[in-house]
Parts: sequence; C-alpha cells; structure tokens
Amino acid sequence: MDKNHWPEAKSSLDACLRKDHTFAEAYYSRAIVHEHLDSLNQALTDYNIYLEFRPNHNEALFNRSQIRMRMDQYDLAKDDLLKLLRLPRGGETTQVFFRQDPYSGKADKMFTMQGAEKGFIYNSLGMVDMELGNYDDAIKYFDSAFLSSPHDADLFVNRGIAKEKKRDTIAAIADYQRALMYNPQHAVAKHNLAIIGKGKDLTKTNPNLLDEAIEESPNMPTAYAQRAYSNFQKGKFAEALKDYDKAIALDDSEPEYFLARGMTKERLKDPQKAYDDYSAAIKLNENFDKAYLNRGNILIKLELFKEAVDDYTNAIKYSPKNSSAYFNRALAFSYLNQKEVACDDLNKAEQLGAKVPSDIKQKICK
Repeated sequence: MDKNHWPEAKSSLDACLRKDHTFAEAYYSRAIVHEHLDSLNQALTDYNIYLEFRPNHNEALFNRSQIRMRMDQYDLAKDDLLKLLRLPRGGETTQVFFRQDPYSGKADKMFTMQGAEKGFIYNSLGMVDMELGNYDDAIKYFDSAFLSSPHDADLFVNRGIAKEKKRDTIAAIADYQRALMYNPQHAVAKHNLAIIGKGKDLTKTNPNLLDEAIEESPNMPTAYAQRAYSNFQKGKFAEALKDYDKAIALDDSEPEYFLARGMTKERLKDPQKAYDDYSAAIKLNENFDKAYLNRGNILIKLELFKEAVDDYTNAIKYSPKNSSAYFNRALAFSYLNQKEVACDDLNKAEQLGAKVPSDIKQKICK
C-alpha cells in the first residue's frame, strides 16, 4: 500500500482474511485498497464489516460517507456524517486526506479526521442535502461550515449553487463573486458566473469567464459544453463542435451533450453523424423525447419514413404535448400515403398550439 501497489496489496489482504476472517484491521486496509482500485461496492462492504467491529472509527465513517455519496446513497451518507459530528475528536490517526479539485486534480488542503475542523463535515452535509433537494438545509450547513473556514472559496461556490437551485440568482452571484475574491482562479465560480451572465450582463465586464474557467480546470466538461452552446448560438458551428467533442471525451455519460453535438453536426451538413449522436443520446436515456424528435427529422431527410414514424411516436410517448412531434409524424404518414392518420396528427398538432400552414393541411386533409 505504501508503494501504491494496490493489486498486490489486495492479494496479501485476501490471504490474511482467509487465515483469520475476524481480523478487523485487514477489512479496513482492504477497503482503502478497493477504493484505489475503484471497486466501490467491495470497498463499501469492507467498511461495513469493519464498522461492525469498530462502530465509532472516525476515518472509516468518513470514508464510507464519501463512497455512499459517490454511489448516490445520500440518506445513508448523511447518517454517517451526522454521527461523525457527534463523535469526539482525538486519538491515533492512520490516514491523511486530501481535498481535491475534481477537474484540475490539484489538492488544495490536507487534513486528518481527528484534526479536521467540523467545517469540512458541515460542507459534506450541505452537499448531501443539495442532492436530496433540501436546499434550505444545505445553506444552513454551509453557513455552519463558514464558522471554521470563513474564507473558503469552495464553500462560497457550494452555497451559491444551493441558492441558484432556490432560484435566488442575485444571492448566488454574490457568493460566486466572493469566491473569486478569495481565489481569483476558481474555475467553477467563473463557469457558474458565465452561465448566469447570459441573463445578467455579467459577461460584458468579463467576456472570457468560460475561457478562464477552462484554462484553470481543463477537465471540466460543463465548461466546454457551455462554451460550445455559446458558439452554436453565434453560428460558429465548427468551434462549437470542437468543444462538444471535448465535453464528450471528458464525460460520455451525459445525453444532452450528444443531443447538442448532433444538432451542431446537422448545421454542418453531416446528417449521418448527427443521426449517430442522437442514437447515442437515446442509448443513454431511452425516454429522451428531444433525441427521438431530432432523429426522426434526420430519417425524414433520408426518406426512411416508417422509421421516422417510429421515432416521432416515441417522442410523443415521452412528451405527449409535443406539437412538433405530431406535426412531423403527420408529414411522415403523408409520405407513406396514410393520409387519414396524418390528418389526425395535424389536427392534434393544431390543438397543442402548432401553426399548421393552410396549404399543407389542405393537401393532407382534403
């Protein structure tokens, strides 16, 4: 473990526990090894076993809370963190923790659980409550964290995000700006201010906020996606495509990125690759009505009308009031000479607010 030879360490610990399955410290050590091997389920199991032997072990509780957060087990993570607040500090420590920027990879703070101020635990509780949708409680936890870390830029950013979730945009802006006072290179603060700035004229005073965010944290996919969106709106489709490519290279689990890149490729007259991106978005989210609608439009252009009907039908299934899906499905039915159902779809599209050109309606519904 000291040499970071994690597979070899796991083999030794496995052998140790085969000889003595009650050796508590071996479970703790193996849990840490599993974390480094990114085997979260196995790490969680070992922490659970260890905490049966040592239920008040600060470091194990903290580690388990962080794993539970990564696995979206927020209620259970909160239980661990609240218990940590109640436990006394002090005693022997065996593990040093580094707080790390997830995008830049830089460690900006080192601490042990025995020596850690409660502020870090309060911050984690705030993050958990944000995920649970308890934004008022999250803000209270961030406020408590400030008592021990009054100049922590990350805390201002986290509280700003919670305030944004509550639609308190002015207060969120103030927190992001305070974060930049204490850390002028804070990438997330710049990124979030740039997004808010679309409606608040903040980018007029600093139009390069997104560029600066990307320079500070080049592994932040949302910053690339936001800059791509900005370029798309300006008609700079080639530049937008480069940024969407980068966002997807960093995070290929976000269906919105594939949808947006597909739309960009359509503007660049590349329908086949746009089709592939819409298909990728649907694979990630089978309920993604916008991706079905856009892929249906590509199929119309490729004169694959039956397949287009299927995609529009799925778009309607997942978004029953989507007037565009009804209108476009009417066109697809019309190309298939199914005028009666096409006319029904046109009427439905009109009922949902779509403006149906009179010549099209006359041609289909005559």
